Amino acid sequence: MTIRAADRDTGSMLLRVRVSIEGSEPAIWRLLELDSSLTLDSVHEILQTAVGWRDAHLHSFTDTDPYKRLRPVNGRWPEPRRWVPVDLLEDSDEDLPETDWTLGQILTTESGPLFYEYDFGDAWIHRLELTGSRPAPTTAPRARLLDGARRAPLEDSGGIGGYYGLLDALADPGHDEHEDLKAWVAWTAGPWQEFDPEQLDTDAMNNELALLFPAETVNESGHGSQPLIQELTHRLPPGIRREFRSYLATANLDGPAEVDADIAEAMTAPYLWLVRRIGREGLSLTAAGWLPPAVVREAMNELGWAKDWTGKASREDQALPVLQLRESAQRLGLIRKIKGRLTITSAAKRLLDEPTGLWLFLARAIAHRHRHDSRRDAVLLLLIEIAAGKRTEWDDYLEAVSFGLSALGWRTSIGAELELRTVQALLSEPREDLLNLGIFDDRGGLEANTVTPPGQAFARAALHS
Repeated sequence: MTIRAADRDTGSMLLRVRVSIEGSEPAIWRLLELDSSLTLDSVHEILQTAVGWRDAHLHSFTDTDPYKRLRPVNGRWPEPRRWVPVDLLEDSDEDLPETDWTLGQILTTESGPLFYEYDFGDAWIHRLELTGSRPAPTTAPRARLLDGARRAPLEDSGGIGGYYGLLDALADPGHDEHEDLKAWVAWTAGPWQEFDPEQLDTDAMNNELALLFPAETVNESGHGSQPLIQELTHRLPPGIRREFRSYLATANLDGPAEVDADIAEAMTAPYLWLVRRIGREGLSLTAAGWLPPAVVREAMNELGWAKDWTGKASREDQALPVLQLRESAQRLGLIRKIKGRLTITSAAKRLLDEPTGLWLFLARAIAHRHRHDSRRDAVLLLLIEIAAGKRTEWDDYLEAVSFGLSALGWRTSIGAELELRTVQALLSEPREDLLNLGIFDDRGGLEANTVTPPGQAFARAALHS
């Protein structure tokens, strides 16, 4: 969703346009300043951004209210005009291409209001009224939100009547569908913004409007040093990027991504112990391929796991924390298994006495271990949630990551959205890695406590890499 900067005419005007959703009471409205040379396809993108829609449905422009009965004027029936996207022109011989008409041609002091319909099922009708104009300075933004009130209705909520019915049900705990609708709203609104009908973030919307004109924007993503975040953002549908970028701001990804040496040593302690115990000479495994019992007992005692473990603490196949640590260290590139022996990698040898370097190495390994699949996206979304520090239960993390994966287009082989158990499977190994680092306070439970500031810094470091 970008608009070509070269489309601007030297003699264009800035039109002050009030946009309101028909039937909304209290009114959902925006006051915009728009370049008169913008074509209607660009105005469509601006309206989607400024109102807060997700651009998931069809749309059109008309110079008459599409749902108001026409009446003759001076004995003649008016001939309404309708502008549509080019790919819809084949369905009608009377419609006009929205790419060929500018806002300044249609919305003038002599014309009546312009109407923009979004989603032909729910029929969200926007009334555009010209309230003033001025010459356009060359440095002026081509689209700017001046004022407004209330967020856009939820997509697919049944039109303006259905939306207000939904708000009534949410406000009434005794309503028969209160809990079901509450869950639907939570999923539809998503984890990146709380649903508040009165909310309107003018600054965030103006930032998004500026990003529609990339040649005029210095830093497109707001996270220029974080290519992982840029790439993830660009793969989201345009209509949801504003919500995602707003959430990234709360995660403070431009904040500290460093750690003190003593904290790094405490967080990486399990990995440091293992690579040091294996040593530069390596460690022989048992004939069955397990760590020797003596090493398992050492690990359980020295890492403080034995006191909370009810099973045997001398066999690796029965001492789950030790087994998970070894598997994690292999996944993250610290150790490898060769002909019945464990050896440490060249990277691990360099970091035996550098806890801070190991901390950063593990952050990069977690973010980059999977390059281009759903597991990689799930890990990045989880790291964003950790950096934000808003979740307190593991199920909440799963819900948030599931929403993000759905927005990125991940589906099952039959086209269905991913179930939470599938997301759980995608995150099971990364979660073990993070548990070993103390990002979450518990081991093996279904709930994850609020992450600590060092845990948030670790997530930022991973996302910066």
